[in-house]
Amino acid sequence: MKYALLAAGLGSAVALAADPVQKIGMFGGDSTRNMVNLTATGLPAEPKPDGPDQLWKADLGSRAYGGPVVAGGRVLVGTNNERPRNPRDTVKSPAGDVEPIDRGVLMCFDAKTGGFQWQAVHNKLESGMVNDWPKEGVCATPTIDGDRVYYVSNRCVVECLDLLGRANGVQGGPLKYKVRTSPPGVEPAVYRDDSYDTPTDADVVWQYDMMGKAAVFPHNMAAGCPLVVGDFLYTTTGNGVDEGHINIPSPEAPSFICLNKKTGEQVWRSSLPGKQIMHGQWSNPAYAEPNGVKQVIFPAGDGWIYSLTPDTGDLIWKFDGNPKDSKYELGGTGTRSDYIGCPVLYDGKLFIGTGQDPEHFSGVAHFYCIDFAGKTGDISPELGPMYKKGEPNPKSAVVWHYGGADARKYVPRDFAFGRTMSTACIVDGVLYISELQGYLHCLDAKTGKKYWQYDTKGSIWGSPYYADGKVYLATEGGDLFTFKHEKQPQVQDELDIPDAKDAKDFNTRLKAKRKLVEKAVLLAKTEFDAPIRSTPVVTDGVLYVMTEKTLYAFGPKK
Repeated sequence: MKYALLAAGLGSAVALAADPVQKIGMFGGDSTRNMVNLTATGLPAEPKPDGPDQLWKADLGSRAYGGPVVAGGRVLVGTNNERPRNPRDTVKSPAGDVEPIDRGVLMCFDAKTGGFQWQAVHNKLESGMVNDWPKEGVCATPTIDGDRVYYVSNRCVVECLDLLGRANGVQGGPLKYKVRTSPPGVEPAVYRDDSYDTPTDADVVWQYDMMGKAAVFPHNMAAGCPLVVGDFLYTTTGNGVDEGHINIPSPEAPSFICLNKKTGEQVWRSSLPGKQIMHGQWSNPAYAEPNGVKQVIFPAGDGWIYSLTPDTGDLIWKFDGNPKDSKYELGGTGTRSDYIGCPVLYDGKLFIGTGQDPEHFSGVAHFYCIDFAGKTGDISPELGPMYKKGEPNPKSAVVWHYGGADARKYVPRDFAFGRTMSTACIVDGVLYISELQGYLHCLDAKTGKKYWQYDTKGSIWGSPYYADGKVYLATEGGDLFTFKHEKQPQVQDELDIPDAKDAKDFNTRLKAKRKLVEKAVLLAKTEFDAPIRSTPVVTDGVLYVMTEKTLYAFGPKK
């Protein structure tokens, strides 16, 4: 993807929180990963850049995917170094021009003013694009817990930083790197020590190098957005295939890892799914306690979801999100996928859709509602060997399924739901989920019944986000769509035209039905000047929209 978690003997010294939902700054807002804000009011339906609702804006690099996340009066985003904040991070070209050095950056801003506070600057990995794709920067959304910041850098390192940077003194120390300056294979190797130790650099409390300590081999980019519960930190590692897209260099390395959030010590690690990884692993975990059974839920790179015990990593249940006869193929033709979006926990159920690296284009995918409470073992829809038609599983935990093939005449494509990079938002029993190809689907969260779908005509890398009676959704084309949320949406399936005479008649009536859907659900479409490959978020009554190069804050003037 080029872009947009062994026992350590800590025992009872590491405690889980009694409350499974922790209101800390993280991707999805809390441990349920549900993309909603249920308290905000007065948000603009059409937040125009440099318009009356803009509170401030701040420059980023040239690409930004991680965040924004807001807590403790700070806003954090992951970006690159194409617009350097420090002259140290530039170099003179042979022609004498000052150019930015390719690096990953985590930037911190003041939530009230947008003023720049500090940054964590990360060198690119010496192994190159197979592990750390050029110009992509820090892709992970950080997690803020109290006065600590946790995220996975582009170097596949779990970082723990001081949220206030160096404003309260140096609690830890600077980022330090040993950089190889001679070509690989040249002996003796020549190294240079780099240290990022200026007033606007990050204050590093601890680091856990997943490549160095756990032999992880991230495919193209590590992008773990940590889940913090009590004293535990959980994250995916990004372990995947090499540049040939077939060999897995480190199948025994962990795909999921648990650390002590205070010290960075490893608590346990899991190498699931091992040799079954198809490509890479970029989804993130959620936490639940159904019937008092604590569990951490990881969507993995083999298309399975694994539920593990939070303190030991032992398997509780597993779920295959693809039909048994599906096959993984590089590109758009394959029928088996893994996960990019996160699992969402709502009303005691788990909701998730399958997807792939956006460079593989769109293809058939599946979205599930899973009732996992009290379940153990294999709770997939089917049983049987891979690549053959499966048999119904009597222990299946599927409440409903949306997607798969669409055999209706004249429909624009032969599947109902396409690969998604998105995480769902669910409110009032109504579920919103977008897909890479640009469609937003509105479903009944209890039954999976389709209310409506809307074609944004732009690729979607982020997720729909609910706040103040509205659902915000951004596209790669730089458009921000605002939809009206209704507790009881009207059913308007634009593709339900069974009496169409022919393809021409179908398309004519399809266009007319799309206009009716748009009139009923679309509040506004706002154009921004750069692609948006992130999710709009709302915190403390402020709407944050991050394009690839600018962070905007919108809200009522105070």
